[in-house]
Amino acid sequence: MGLFIGNESAVRYWLTKTGDECVPEVAPDLSLAQAEINSGLIKSQTLSFEHTKADPLHLLVAERGLCRALSGATAHVWSGPVPPGSFYLLSGSTRIASPELTFLLMAGHLELKEIIELGCYLCGAFSIDDKGYGYTGKRQPLTTPEVIGAFLDKVPHAYGMARARRALRYVVANTASPMEVLLGMEYALPVKMGGWALPHIVANQRIDVRPELRRLAGASYFVGDIFIPGIMSNSEYDSAEFHTGKYRLDHTQTRRNVLEAMEVKTVSATYNQIRTADIFDDYMWMVEERFDLSHREFTLEQKMVQHDLHDFLIAHTRKRF
Repeated sequence: MGLFIGNESAVRYWLTKTGDECVPEVAPDLSLAQAEINSGLIKSQTLSFEHTKADPLHLLVAERGLCRALSGATAHVWSGPVPPGSFYLLSGSTRIASPELTFLLMAGHLELKEIIELGCYLCGAFSIDDKGYGYTGKRQPLTTPEVIGAFLDKVPHAYGMARARRALRYVVANTASPMEVLLGMEYALPVKMGGWALPHIVANQRIDVRPELRRLAGASYFVGDIFIPGIMSNSEYDSAEFHTGKYRLDHTQTRRNVLEAMEVKTVSATYNQIRTADIFDDYMWMVEERFDLSHREFTLEQKMVQHDLHDFLIAHTRKRF
């Protein structure tokens, strides 16, 4: 018996897990019939984040009769099967939904663009602050779209499944920052969903440097932020935090020159180039021009959807949980 943490609390736990924190062990096969929820048990558990009435602890139970009102806690019913690997062990008898189950749980409550973004964060190589936004550092991806897809196959009739599967098609794995998530989603999503439908993209793709350029590059390979293999094109997000100072500026320019010498067409994005939807339109015109893509005309309705998506993604203080 114990607590089973899910939904927003599981999102909070996973998205804030930093690179120097260990991933907990997978819990042995179990049933949510073991889940309980009472004030005494909640107070006795040591968790890595606080919970209040305004920001409650989200718990999973097997029956609606267990959804009693408790200060600082909210219960959600999960009546479907619990495949192996659905939960990880925390302190004591507390378990937390796996990244894959977390994705599915939230798919039943979020808008499609929010589910896609969550998938990018779960499959991304970075953590965010406990406030629910803001880059805090590198870490290994928690999962992959393939692993999420395999998990969904085990619970085919679960609530939110259709939306989860639709969103998973557009998740860009291995992004390294919230701004790379923005670029990845806006590049990859179809026009009807607010994207620009660029050719297949890969985040943080290894690009081998030609032997004759390795001494100049100071490396045998680079990692392309948002790479389009089919047209050998790469977009970099140059943040003020990581691309200022004499050495970093020199490295950034050398990298760009080497990529261009290898006929990898490259553009750099900075915050000022994409800070508003109108300016992002101009940036995308430049991307199309540099990558030898045709310039497209969009209807007023399509532009409104694109601008809504950009305004959503660029909002830096928007909480993800």
